[in-house]
Amino acid sequence: MRRRVLVTGASGQLAGAVASVFGRDGDVTALTRAALDITDDAAVSAAVAAHRPDILVNCAAYNDVD
Repeated sequence: MRRRVLVTGASGQLAGAVASVFGRDGDVTALTRAALDITDDAAVSAAVAAHRPDILVNCAAYNDVD
């Protein structure tokens, strides 16, 4: 059974690796920050409702913390 996987933070290295691994046996949708702002509750709810993932992997991160 192929699982539907939703990955956030798609422009990052971690998300690319995660999407690649899950893509072997699943259908992956990887969303960039431009496509999904994870700080927007309504946008996240809409994305989950639209894509109906079996698995959601959050790889979004802020890397300039200083």
